[in-house]
Amino acid sequence: MGRTLRWGLAFLVGGLLANACGVPGVSPVTYTQYQLTCCTRADIDQAWEPGATVELHWIVRTSTTTTVNPTHKAANSAVLLGPYSDVLTLKKAAGATNAVQGSVVTIDDRVAPTTPPVSYFFLAPDLPAGYYKLNFKTNFGDGSSAGGSSIVRVGMQ
Repeated sequence: MGRTLRWGLAFLVGGLLANACGVPGVSPVTYTQYQLTCCTRADIDQAWEPGATVELHWIVRTSTTTTVNPTHKAANSAVLLGPYSDVLTLKKAAGATNAVQGSVVTIDDRVAPTTPPVSYFFLAPDLPAGYYKLNFKTNFGDGSSAGGSSIVRVGMQ
């Protein structure tokens, strides 16, 4: 009985190894993926004014990928944090008292946007002047995300 069990296990393990090593896997599907990155230089370089609606123009980038985003949705968001009295204080990220959320832009990563997407910031008339950190982030819908930041001036000429 012991010898039969050993031979059975040997055939089972051998069969599994042959199947796992000898049969090629499914080839990954490659597709063009569309992503957004923040933002045009003109958006960053302009002085943002309290009481204004500011447009943030996203830049469309393409890549070829085999990684499949299960939802194919990417949510792009941006938030303005400040004010800071100077750039050095901003870079230390201490003391922000205001947060202004921009509108969220969602795209299907398989479809090229027909026009560059825009997020809108509605700046309160009493928003204090100063340097603000503009944080932007893309949530890919699979638990992963990417982002960055820029510095903008509000109420400063």
